[in-house]
Amino acid sequence: MLRKEITDKLSAITEEEQSILLSKNTDPKNRYSKSGRFIIERRRISSISVGESTAAICIRPHPRFCEFPHHVHDYIEIMYVCKGCITHVIGKEEIKLDTDEMIILGKNTGHSVKATGDNDIGINIIISSELFETIYHGMTSSSHLSDEQIENLLASDGNHYMFFSAKQNIEVKNIIENMVSSFVCKDKTIGYILKQSVSLLLCYLASENQDDTYIERTYKNKSKQKLIDYINSSYSTATLTEAAQMLGLSPSYLSRLVRSYFGSSFKELLMEVRFNAVCDMLKDTELPIGEIITRVGYENGSYFHKEFKKRYGMTPNSYRKKQ
Repeated sequence: MLRKEITDKLSAITEEEQSILLSKNTDPKNRYSKSGRFIIERRRISSISVGESTAAICIRPHPRFCEFPHHVHDYIEIMYVCKGCITHVIGKEEIKLDTDEMIILGKNTGHSVKATGDNDIGINIIISSELFETIYHGMTSSSHLSDEQIENLLASDGNHYMFFSAKQNIEVKNIIENMVSSFVCKDKTIGYILKQSVSLLLCYLASENQDDTYIERTYKNKSKQKLIDYINSSYSTATLTEAAQMLGLSPSYLSRLVRSYFGSSFKELLMEVRFNAVCDMLKDTELPIGEIITRVGYENGSYFHKEFKKRYGMTPNSYRKKQ
């Protein structure tokens, strides 16, 4: 945790939080967005951030005492929890950040933030995508962050984020502490300090061994496992639409993800799982073929027999006898 004198200063009620507590301005959307969709723009963040001094990067305390409903940014955001815990929701997944943990949220990553209490202190570091990309390209080739991971954070679609723990990383905590100290002390050179500090911060995070304190968690990787679990447990009734709803994605976007994950369509993937289940039932049970067909979700027996023979070069009965 950061030094007590710093967290004490961050604990002071801000003007924005005072307004929230007095119930004058409880809906964040009214403060940050003028469009129908809740999009937080960097220029509006900069205009209300205490201590901002450059359009490319600024720092601010995360407002407490209210929930931030689902929204997206037009910038890269790093949230660091200085004290307590703060919970983000991306898709249907909750990511709880404890003290000295941080998350890097990709540009256009849709998420919400649960309401925080008096002792839940977090800071938001807002970085333009142009500056973020420039900093990354200036780093050495020894980085453990791949180009694909950085491109995901800068992507215009999808939900991408990276999680890091600094609990055992003194260097990272020192960088964050210096940034926050410059902010609370209203250092006139804070713009330069932030830019250099973020560059150094990313260097440290990128150099962490992925098997040690560095933990990469992207929504894509999580959704892949959830999709596999869903199909394996619900193959008889599974649909692309239902899978998309479960993951908080559109069917068309999920369809593209499935193709990138597995090199096949959702229908082909589902068929693979169903026929694996058929083969297991043919080998391990004496269930009639018709009942097996129904159990795996096929209503058209002719279509099933045609596909089975195409795959295995024999009828289901022949396959059973062979086994």
